Amino acid sequence: MENNLESSNEMKSGGVSLFNHALKFGLFTSGAYILVSLLFYVLDVDKSSWVQYLVFLVLIAGIVLGIIQYRDKHAGGFLSYGKCVTAGILISVVVGLVMAVYIYLFMTYFDPGQIEEMAEMAEQKLVDQGMSDEEIDQAMVIARKFMSPVFSAVSSVFSMAFGGAVISLIAAAFLKKNDDSFEGAFKQ
Repeated sequence: MENNLESSNEMKSGGVSLFNHALKFGLFTSGAYILVSLLFYVLDVDKSSWVQYLVFLVLIAGIVLGIIQYRDKHAGGFLSYGKCVTAGILISVVVGLVMAVYIYLFMTYFDPGQIEEMAEMAEQKLVDQGMSDEEIDQAMVIARKFMSPVFSAVSSVFSMAFGGAVISLIAAAFLKKNDDSFEGAFKQ
């Protein structure tokens, strides 16, 4: 019976499930995310610069716009806090998965020298901290284990999901709209 209710609600929302909507917005957001990161790459933006954090605005915009569009176009203008959070997390997980594939392909085939560049930056930071050569060597052995394309790709999934969850929790507080009408009291 619950399955019939879900399909009935899906039909009322224009036949678009929350998952399908999140998938679409996740793919759009991923495309924008990749374009911005490629732009930063072409412009040779310093990886330790604060400008690198602007790329998170793309994730924020994708989550917020995805929730708003689902609420207004597919859920009759009303969406609970929980559904808002769910939509945002689903969008960010899709972005994380697409970005994992992109990062792996980028670091493996497009610019494999980026791993060495990251290692040099990490080593320079250790030198700037005043560590001895022996301490730097030990730290770099450990650091290089975490600088592989596979580890970077996997960590991107988790960081996007976690960041998206935090963004979703905050955005949902502002974007939720409960149906307080008489009929709304009987809807799930």
